[in-house]
Amino acid sequence: MNDYDKIIEIAEANQGIFKTKMVVDAGIRKERIRELLEQGEIKRIGHGYYRVAGAKADDYYEIQERVPKSVFSYETAAYLWGMTKQKPEIYTCTVLRGYNTSKLKLNQRLKYHYVLTELYEVGLTKITSPKGNEIQLYDRERIICDFIRHRNRMNPQIYSEVLNYYFKSKEKDIRKLAKYGKIFHVSEEIALYVDVLYC
Repeated sequence: MNDYDKIIEIAEANQGIFKTKMVVDAGIRKERIRELLEQGEIKRIGHGYYRVAGAKADDYYEIQERVPKSVFSYETAAYLWGMTKQKPEIYTCTVLRGYNTSKLKLNQRLKYHYVLTELYEVGLTKITSPKGNEIQLYDRERIICDFIRHRNRMNPQIYSEVLNYYFKSKEKDIRKLAKYGKIFHVSEEIALYVDVLYC
């Protein structure tokens, strides 16, 4: 098996992408990556991250492979849960305050929200991406709290669509929403939406 075949094997075991470290750990010289880039056999998708040319891209999976602590949130998470039909043009992620996001500097289609440690894990869960890979995002109740907290910065159309969808859906958990509301200091706003949209 030649170096290229070994790299393909490594990539296939990792959803079509690979890191420089994986190749080096497999006993392949770093220079081989540069040669394959020049030949067009692989594509650089971030600092130290590559995809085999022609491999089916999963942007959601690639973003979280490159910044493992990122969590899809706001409009992106709402879209992934089916709470809005508008696929976001910019991926929105939440990370811990102070976390280095420079690993994604090649991708201009990203927006970050930074939160304190005690808020980072509230509502953190995992689902399967549209391309079949496991990704992490916030649950529906966290999305509602985030939307309400930052309503003045939200697209009004998406804001309305997401809240209406949530309060009409069978998947809503009002008890959990009330609990999150206390954590994020939006209990009064949530109570108002429950009265208007839920009752």
